[in-house]
Amino acid sequence: MPGLALCFFCLFESCFAYDIKPYAQQVSGKLRRSLNLVFCSLNYKHAADFAKDREALIQRLKNTKPFDQYNNFKFWYISLSQKEESKVFKPTSVFPPLKVRKDFLADISAKLKGVYKLVIIDAQGSVSCAELSSIDKLSLIILGKARYTQSGSFAKGFLHELGHSLGLRDECVDCNQLSPAGEPNCATNKEEAQKWWGDLVGKSPEVNYIHGCCGNKNYIRPTIASLMNNPDKAEDFGPVNERYLRKELGDAP
Repeated sequence: MPGLALCFFCLFESCFAYDIKPYAQQVSGKLRRSLNLVFCSLNYKHAADFAKDREALIQRLKNTKPFDQYNNFKFWYISLSQKEESKVFKPTSVFPPLKVRKDFLADISAKLKGVYKLVIIDAQGSVSCAELSSIDKLSLIILGKARYTQSGSFAKGFLHELGHSLGLRDECVDCNQLSPAGEPNCATNKEEAQKWWGDLVGKSPEVNYIHGCCGNKNYIRPTIASLMNNPDKAEDFGPVNERYLRKELGDAP
C-alpha cells in the first residue's frame, strides 16, 4: 500500500556511527539512470536473518521483468544496533507506522552522493507502505515482515511497494490506503486509458480496460492480475507497468 506522506523527525544531535556497506561485485550501470537501494534493519535479533531477508528481496527483483534486463542497480545495506534504531526511528500509533530522522536520511544522501530508496525491513512490523514517488526522488519503503505468511509473499510485497516508490498506482478495488488515480496504470475513465495504453490493447493478450483501481470500481486498470493489484496472486507487473518502468530506468540494453 502507498503511504503518501511518510514522516520525518529532526533532532539537534546529528551523530551516526553506522556504516553503509555495498554488496560485493556490484556492476556500475551504463544506462541513463542508476538506482540506489539501501536496505536498513529494524527489530532484528540476528544479523544473519537480516542478511537472508535482504538477499531474498534482491534476487526476486533481479528475476522480475523488467528489472531482469538492467544492471544499473546499486545495493547497499545498513545494520543498526538497538540503540541506534531508537535514535533513528520513532514508532507511531497512526499511519505510517514510523517516523525517520531527517538528518539520518540526509547523511545517507551525502555518503552515496545521490538519490536512493531506503528500504526499512521491520522484522516485527505488520504494516508495509511506500511513498508514491519517482526514480529521481528520495523515498521510503517500509516492509513489515510479520504480515507476510505465504511462501514468496514477502518478496512480492517488496516489489509492490517498490512499484509505488517508482510511480506506479494501486490496481486494487478494495484498498485501505489509496494512491490517487493517474498515469501510467489507473485511469479515471476509458478515454484516459485509451490514451495511456490503448496501443497495447489487442497486441498483448493481458492488456485491456479492466474496471477497478485505486479503490474505485469505476476507474480503469490495464490488467486483471498484477503485482500492483494483489501481489500474492500475481508474478509480474504486467506489460503497461513494465513499459513505464523501462522508460523510467532507461532504454533496455
